[in-house]
Amino acid sequence: MKKDDLATRRHRFEQRIIQERLQLAGAVREWQEATAPIDHGWQQLARYKGPILLGSGLTVTMLSRNKGRVGRLFKRSVVIYTMFRRAKKLIGR
Repeated sequence: MKKDDLATRRHRFEQRIIQERLQLAGAVREWQEATAPIDHGWQQLARYKGPILLGSGLTVTMLSRNKGRVGRLFKRSVVIYTMFRRAKKLIGR
């Protein structure tokens, strides 16, 4: 091949690489925008990780001392959850 042909091929190849890099940068930006709510939620969870672990450990310790309270607490939590869902559904209408 001639030097001119090689230079032309090299220039086209470099232009294609530049275009692919731009497309990749755009895809990364779109991906970050799409996953931003998930990242925000994860950061919120990570922020309260210490108190959540402390509270759950304390709850497990308290409940393990009295076995009867576990059943009552579970039943109450199911009732509260069901009432919350129904109230949310009624308010949403």
